[in-house]
Formats: sequence, structure tokens, C-alpha cells
Amino acid sequence: MPEDGLASVFEERAEYLSEEDLRAWTQRTPRDSEILSRLMGPGPKLLTGPRGSGKSTYLRLAYFKMLEEGHVLPIYVNYGKSLALEPLFHQKANALALFRHWVLAKIIVGLPRFARDTLKGTSFDRVRESATRQVRTLEAGQSPDSLDFTLSPSELVDSLEEWASSVGRRRVVLLLDDAAHAFSSDQQREFFGIYRDLRSRYVAPKAAVYPGVTTYTPTFHIGHDAEMVEAWMRPDDEEYLPVMRGIAERRLPDPMRKRLEGREELLDLLALASFGLPRGFILMLSNLLGVEEAASPRITRHRADAAIAEYASNTRDVFKALAVKLPRFKNFVELGMQLQSSMIASLQRFNRSRVGEPVRATIVAIGEPVEEELKRILALLEYAGIIRRMGSVSRGEQGSFERYWVHHALLLSENGLALGRNPSTAAALKALTSKNAQLYPRTKGAQLLGSDFRERCTLDLPPCAVCSEPRLSAEARYCMKCGSRLTEASIYKELLGAAIDALPITPNKIDSILSGTNLRTVQDILLDDEAVQLRSVPYIGPVWAERIRRAAEEFVYV
Repeated sequence: MPEDGLASVFEERAEYLSEEDLRAWTQRTPRDSEILSRLMGPGPKLLTGPRGSGKSTYLRLAYFKMLEEGHVLPIYVNYGKSLALEPLFHQKANALALFRHWVLAKIIVGLPRFARDTLKGTSFDRVRESATRQVRTLEAGQSPDSLDFTLSPSELVDSLEEWASSVGRRRVVLLLDDAAHAFSSDQQREFFGIYRDLRSRYVAPKAAVYPGVTTYTPTFHIGHDAEMVEAWMRPDDEEYLPVMRGIAERRLPDPMRKRLEGREELLDLLALASFGLPRGFILMLSNLLGVEEAASPRITRHRADAAIAEYASNTRDVFKALAVKLPRFKNFVELGMQLQSSMIASLQRFNRSRVGEPVRATIVAIGEPVEEELKRILALLEYAGIIRRMGSVSRGEQGSFERYWVHHALLLSENGLALGRNPSTAAALKALTSKNAQLYPRTKGAQLLGSDFRERCTLDLPPCAVCSEPRLSAEARYCMKCGSRLTEASIYKELLGAAIDALPITPNKIDSILSGTNLRTVQDILLDDEAVQLRSVPYIGPVWAERIRRAAEEFVYV
């Protein structure tokens, strides 16, 4: 297969796959059909899951299916570049209004080609032209000279219904991808105010959100204003392993599939280690197969363990990057690193007491009521996919507990299952697939983080830029000492200027890039046209070059 073809095979983000590849490589199950049906049907829906859980895949599959069936006007919009507007919030008093216009303009620009062609020559052309111009200006971080596009949400709904009727479609479904980021609560609250106004009898908005960290308006209520749909697959579902095997079967070219013959147990191990996140499975699979290495390596358990360890490290890096993206929550992120280590240690101690038993615990139960500070830390970990909230359970006189499932890759790489130094593949598979709903250690926040953890949960607020006086609160707008207006640095600009070692890339790759190129910051990578410098580095071909560029884009935008 040509090198560029391999880059497509191991592309991890559905937004960058063609319709043909997406359809050919997606394994469909009854659960998938149910999710797609809810995304294509009436009524607002929120599709939730951490990064890499398949939200974009579902939205794009729903989009192509509605186009094919011809009854509904689907509009797919990706809001991944919303952080590019963040500098305006430090410069313009009308920043929220500009953000609102951008959200609505993106929907108009997102009308599918057949609808644009049908509406050509009508007033739609003028509206779309001004919307396109405004989107380009705002995504470049600039404020438009004039707001020639000023539709309100209710006016846009009326226009959408009119356009749908003109192109022979009876309903409109808005598929809003990357719609709720963890990095700007102001933008999130504004978005959900718009979202609630974008619904009618004939217009149904569907939005992809993250668990734990999405900020809704006080008047937005899950269940009433929108139904929650879970995108994240559960590794303990009966159909889970067949689905992941199907992903490998559909994606890999024949020579790669032949190399895996007889080593299917390693494929299952990677599938379970991915913790229900297809993107992680694809990443580990490419590492197991040694894509872009000088010669095709043997498929061994050692290589599988190395792929799992690297994926575990990447998952932690995604979480640690929140200290840069959410600077005021830096202390919470540091406590989060301690918390996930303590949860793994708790599981290891518990599982060691079960020597000789094949079933192992992978869930930690935290006594209720869970402190608000601890809930914030757990929410950040859930965003990164390090843990998964499993709901509350009552243990009678012992009290009730909130259960959290810990990422399998972390448990495998750190012996959290207590299987010994070199457990067999069969033992690891048995430990991760055997079920016992009552098997988990019970603990409390103070046991995991220390009795003083609440005092350590403080916001890291920048001091006054004029007199260096510390801020009294996150809501303070003026310095209590000198009266100067308090400002914050642009997160977007700081992310662009971050060193490349902040990206979830292996240390060896980072060292090779630093020694072999002039690339030093995240922005340098984004400006490296066609990855010319990246591909000049030994062992960085099209697959790794694309992976590094995507990592830089996600670091800045997602």
C-alpha cells in the first residue's frame, strides 16, 4: 500500500476520513444503529463521551445516511476552532456577540452542496457569502469591520425551515461537532443558550459534548432541554471485542492482517486496553505493527505491552495538558495526577489480596457525599478518559458509594491488576473480561489524596499585571490594591507558543524533531506546510507526520 494510503488507514479522527473510508471501515452493531437513529430523529440530543470515543464518527455517519435517504436536510458543523476566537474575549466588549454570530454563520456555511446548488440564485447566496466572510475573519482571530451577518437563532430557524422546504426536505437536523470545549466556560454557556433556541418542530439540534467538564447555562436542563446519548463503548459489553476485531479487519490491508494471524489474543488485549476508545485502539495497533519502521517487526507480546504503555502515557499527557489549557485549574490537575495514581494503587492492593482468583477489580468506589472539590478533579479525569463514572451504589449500613472505572491501559502498564511481573496474555484477558459487579475497593477522598486535599484545591489566578497584588477571587474584575482592571493572558496564544514536548508524542520522537529540524513550538508544527520538516526526520513518514500535526491541532483547538 502507498505511504499516503497507510496514513489514511491509521487516521484516528473521523473528521478527516472520506465518506467512502468512513463507511468501509466502520463496524456497525445494533447499538450503533440505535445511536444513529436517535441522531437522525426529531428532538435535541447531546452525544457525550471523552476524546476518541467515536462522537465524530457517529455524527458523520448520521450525516451521510440522511443525505443518502433524502428525507431530511442534515447540516454537519465542526466547531473545533472555537478557541481561535478566545483572544477577542480579551480585546472586544462585544466578544460574546461575535461568538454567537460565528456559531450561527458556521451552520449556514455547513449546508450540504446539493442544497447550495438548489438555492443558487436566491437570497441564500448573499446570506451564505456574508456568513462565509465572517467565519474566515473570526477564525483568523480578527474582529470584522462590520457585522453584515446578524441573524438571531430564531431567524435562522425560520430560514432553515424555508430552505429545507425549497430543497424538498421535511426536517432539518443540525449535527454540531466539537461543540462544547473544556477551555472557555463563557463560550460554552453562550453556545447552550443558542442551542436551546435552535430547535423547533422541524429543526432538531444534536451536539457532541464531553463528560464532566461541559458548562451549561443555569436554565439549561439535561433531560428537559436535551436528551443525553452515550457514545462511549463499554469494554464489558458482549459485542465489544467483535466490534474492535471488526475495526481491524475492515481497516487493515491484507498483508497486515496476515501478520496478525495466530496472534488474535494480542488484538483482543489492545482492544481491552483501549478502554472503549476506538482512537486508542487504532493508535496501539499501528505501534504493534511497526508502521513506518525500517522493516516489519515480529508481532510479539513485548511489542503489545510497549504499545499499551505508550498509549497510557499519551492518555496521561492529554490530562496534564489541561494545566496549560485551564491555567486556573493547575492545582486541580496536579491533584488529579495524584488521584489516578492513588486509585491504581488502591486497586493493586485490593487485587493482591485475591491471589489465585482470576477475576480482578477495575473499579474504585468513593464514599458519598463526594466533596465538591473532589468532584471537579474527577470530572477533569473523566474528560481525559482516565476514569469513567459508573453511578452510585448503596451498601446498606456501610453507606453509598460513587463508582469509577479506571482506564485499562493504566492498570495493565502499572500492574494495577496485581497479575505479577510477566503475566500471560490469557491471564490478562481473563482479568479484564470476567465480571463481578460487587468487586471493588471502597475508599474516601481523604484516603486517596490526604486529609488536606480540600485546602490544596485552590484556583491558580494570575496577579494584577500592574502591582502584582494577588486576586481575591476568579470573579474579581478590578485590583483591590491599585484599582487597575484585571486581565488574563490569551490561552490560545499561550497554546500556540507552547514547546512541542507538551504534545502527547514519545520522547524519542520529540528529541529527533528538536535535533533534526527548526520546529520548537506547537505553532511551528502547524505552520510546517505539508509537514516538510517533520518528514525529513528519520522514522517520521506520512503516518507519524499526520499524527503529530493532528496532536498539535488538538492541543490548540480541542
